[in-house]
Amino acid sequence: MEKKKNKKEKPYVMPQDQLTQTTGWLGTIFLVTVAALFILVGGVMLFVDGIKELYLIYMISALLIALGIGLIVKYFVTEAYRSMHDYGFSGGALIVILGGCSLARAGQLTAQIAAFVGLLVLAVAVVMLQQAMQLHIMRKKVWIVVLVISLVTLLSAVLLLFDIRSVTGKIDGFAYWVLLIAGVLALLCLLISGIGVKIFQHQEREEMQRMQKEQQLAFAREEEQKRLESTMKKIEDESCTHTT
Repeated sequence: MEKKKNKKEKPYVMPQDQLTQTTGWLGTIFLVTVAALFILVGGVMLFVDGIKELYLIYMISALLIALGIGLIVKYFVTEAYRSMHDYGFSGGALIVILGGCSLARAGQLTAQIAAFVGLLVLAVAVVMLQQAMQLHIMRKKVWIVVLVISLVTLLSAVLLLFDIRSVTGKIDGFAYWVLLIAGVLALLCLLISGIGVKIFQHQEREEMQRMQKEQQLAFAREEEQKRLESTMKKIEDESCTHTT
């Protein structure tokens, strides 16, 4: 009975591929949510009358708090505490505190709404830039499209952060247009990157299967050669015995 129990009991092993998949899904869901919020907030501020910028500060603060909580949850769900190099919990806690502070000082921060929008768009632009580099490493030609989109988004964020009136002052609600378009472009980049990664993974699996088949065939040929040599040796030994 003890032997059977010992066979059933296996040491715990972290499923790295499952961990990576869980982390990836959480990140994708969060990015889609952020992009949808960008579109929603930008559309409301542009096309709905009577909406105060104070409400946007509330939404940005809530987004920061949600981001921080998401990072903290991700830290525990993916068991990132097993790695000494993952600081998702501390980063999430910091973002929650910043969101809480901006929520408490929302009235004073309305004058800096363009800078707030610029920071958010800048964060999304950096994510797009990473997606472009990812596709480039995977040798997908579409990476250049994602790169151009990320650079345009990055430039728009810089215009907002530095408050370049010669550009931003010519368009009413420039910050909200940037927010709206950035959300649409973020969803587009996520779609392109998702398709590119899926194709790459499929090609990688096919290559792995091809290599495994080649190894199996090589092993089978080697075994066949050994059997043939063994048979030939037996025949030679028998012929030598008959001659003697």
